[in-house]
Amino acid sequence: MNKYFISLLMLLVAATGTQAKSWKIGPASVTGMDFASINAAMNSSIVSAGDTLYLDQYYNESQEQTVTKRVVIIGTGYDTSLTDEQVVARMTSNLTLKTNNVIVKSVRLDCPVSFYSSNCVIERCYIGNLIKTMSTTAGMNRIYSCYIHARIEGYSNEYPSKYDIQNSVLIDDYFGNPSYHNIAYIAESIINNNVIRKYNTNYYSYVNQLECYCLSSITNSQITNNLVLGYNSTGQSYYNKDFSSDVVASGSGNTIEHNIFSGTAALSYYPNNKTGQRDNWNNFFVGKGNYSDYYILSKDSGDNPAIGYATDGGDCGCHGGMFGCPSGGRPQYIPYFSKVVVGSRTENGKLPVSVTVKIQDE
Repeated sequence: MNKYFISLLMLLVAATGTQAKSWKIGPASVTGMDFASINAAMNSSIVSAGDTLYLDQYYNESQEQTVTKRVVIIGTGYDTSLTDEQVVARMTSNLTLKTNNVIVKSVRLDCPVSFYSSNCVIERCYIGNLIKTMSTTAGMNRIYSCYIHARIEGYSNEYPSKYDIQNSVLIDDYFGNPSYHNIAYIAESIINNNVIRKYNTNYYSYVNQLECYCLSSITNSQITNNLVLGYNSTGQSYYNKDFSSDVVASGSGNTIEHNIFSGTAALSYYPNNKTGQRDNWNNFFVGKGNYSDYYILSKDSGDNPAIGYATDGGDCGCHGGMFGCPSGGRPQYIPYFSKVVVGSRTENGKLPVSVTVKIQDE
């Protein structure tokens, strides 16, 4: 047999043997599930690198899950109001990523997320607890289009980590001490088209006389097209600030352009930015709807400095830029039942059922 034909046959066999597969993760009470947890899938010999794990809407995980294979994990979004059943795939204990190139999409993460790895992507997720790099050898990890009610930290101030954070909303630490900074201990990173703010009602830092910042201990990074709102809505600081002095200090190596700051201090260091001129920072936004929808820029309340001010000529904030911040974090192009109505009586021997199916096309 021709040796070239044999080589081609071997390549075809290898390609067939490594074809990626999909697996369904959910409780045993739901028909058709392949595994009861992410851990069970990781421990199975039939799950391979490159496979996709689809989390059922009734997947409600209370145990720590550790990802040890290069997989894609796709949930059902994080806004329970989008479906009649008001249930989404959810995790309440640690999610630990211990291998490179893992992708996590559209999962409600009411838990800490720990990176021991590089080139992982967290996208379209709600994250309600600490996001932290746990290894000095970890490379850049990426967070896109997320609603984050927590803080993001690198390994330490001495050993900062790399992040690419785009098109997300970052608000005060929800579960932990609210005096922490929104983003800290990172270097050689990208912070682009986000809304980064402190709670308007956060008096903790005032009572304890602790300064807390939206941005702190960041070096050699690109910080562009964000709304950085450290001050509260009345303009009083309560020790909440946009950034710590080391972020804008000479020698920090940061590129800070086309951002909207709530204070004016940054402008003396980096004049190619703006400060908001509104009585209430909430007036920047439409202020209606859940999660990221609240932060759609308002065009109805006078001149909004964030509109058209981004480096690409678009808008600052989470809804401009490359990725956008889709409503509710639903996975793209995967249909879902938004409404199911079952009749109470039969008609001509049949039970009437009405189903509304939607798809997230952005």
